[in-house]
Amino acid sequence: MSALAPTRNSARRRTTALGLLVGLSVTASCQQGPNKHDVYMEGLQIEGDAERGPCKVHYAEGQPAAQLSGDQLAACLVRTQDALAKYAEAAKLGLDDPDFIKVHQRCKERIERLEGMIAQVRKMERGIE
Repeated sequence: MSALAPTRNSARRRTTALGLLVGLSVTASCQQGPNKHDVYMEGLQIEGDAERGPCKVHYAEGQPAAQLSGDQLAACLVRTQDALAKYAEAAKLGLDDPDFIKVHQRCKERIERLEGMIAQVRKMERGIE
């Protein structure tokens, strides 16, 4: 056997080293941060949870109308702002899909409406109007 001929052990070490290098590359690429679509989906999830929770003001037919409170609207506003933060993050990551732009804009408009509603409901709660 010549000194230049590879041995089984040296071939195994190269294979192991190559496997380790590939594994580290995959791990590093997985840790790059959130995907813009995943961040958008998180925002949609937050907004959906808010619609089913504190933002739910709909009522079933035959039942009395849901009463609005300033605290409920404030909780709705906070969750909607959380969703808007996720949408802003997705936009920063480069998401510019037309549907996303509509959702992002709708969320901004909803926040403006909620702020106005909170001001009005708080006045009514205090008996000013």
